[in-house]
Amino acid sequence: MRSIVLALCVLSSTAAFAQTRYRLERILVEGSVIAEEIIRAEARLEEEKSYTEEDFRQAVYRVRRLPFVTEATYRVVSGMAADTVALVIRIVDTSIAYYDVDARGDDSARDASALAGARMLLDDLGVVEAAVQSSDNDDGVAAGVAYRAYDLFGRGAFASIAVAHRFQSRERRYDPTPVLTFGWPLSQRQSLTLTASRAKSRIAREHSDTITLTDRDSTIFAELRWSYESIDHPLFATRGLSIGFGPRWSRTDYATETYDDEIVTTKSTAKHYDVALTASAYRPLFGKSVGFVRIDADASRDVFNRTALAGLAYDFRPYRARFEIGAGSRNEELFGEAALVVRHRWGTVRLTALFSSPSPVAAATR
Repeated sequence: MRSIVLALCVLSSTAAFAQTRYRLERILVEGSVIAEEIIRAEARLEEEKSYTEEDFRQAVYRVRRLPFVTEATYRVVSGMAADTVALVIRIVDTSIAYYDVDARGDDSARDASALAGARMLLDDLGVVEAAVQSSDNDDGVAAGVAYRAYDLFGRGAFASIAVAHRFQSRERRYDPTPVLTFGWPLSQRQSLTLTASRAKSRIAREHSDTITLTDRDSTIFAELRWSYESIDHPLFATRGLSIGFGPRWSRTDYATETYDDEIVTTKSTAKHYDVALTASAYRPLFGKSVGFVRIDADASRDVFNRTALAGLAYDFRPYRARFEIGAGSRNEELFGEAALVVRHRWGTVRLTALFSSPSPVAAATR
């Protein structure tokens, strides 16, 4: 574990920036229909306060991570008052209609998912999105609608409410699933996010011509997550560190019906607690190449799952594309991964090939 932490620190380290401070007069937004209030809230910079060039860079990095922003750049110009500057952020919006395709597989299995949707910006009130998604490994097709709000309480807080419904399933029937998210910025790079959801489903079994038995389940999920982000891009990061950590809790209630002269319902409850960690670090190496380390782990009372990956990425910048290759371990398994990511203002495509084998230690203990 110590070596992993050291690798993250080495990859996230950058050259020291000049600490010249500038008094920010205002933030201007160019080339976008997104409300300036949303951009200012995501930048997390206050007017009439002093900031460094690195603060301006981090502000634009956060703007790039908005789901309806394809790209964002900035420049600093002189303000109207003496000894002040204005931060000008130029944005390339995503299109109203968008898509997302993710396909991954190895020699034994594959998983492909496709999403198509549309979004409508409501000026400073936020954004409404609607989408349909299908996946090889999911039951049926999911459709949903979401509303996202920004700069709540004038403090840069954000929230979303989404309702998804799965239909055309093989046997199981699903109720609409609500998902609530509320986030509070702790600093320019840190946030605290609370997510909660509830899902219900049932399956009906024909016992006879007159009797139908139904099995039901209902799951409540909640997660509290602290995050730190200094990466410069959500998909094509070249420098910085991203960490997410926090507890998760879920409770599933089951009700199973059987028939023995009468319908008998058996109920049970399963609770699950764990702590999840995701971390990634990026550092430019040479030319258009980037080195990276990624860690994904979760631990409960009985189970500890972990995945660690180190690799090299190469950017095809004129085409907004990246090729990645890396190797790592997942629990008792070694694996290799090659991925191609292509992004356009209309959407994103990810193609991933996996190569895995048991680790020598795990194979020797079998």
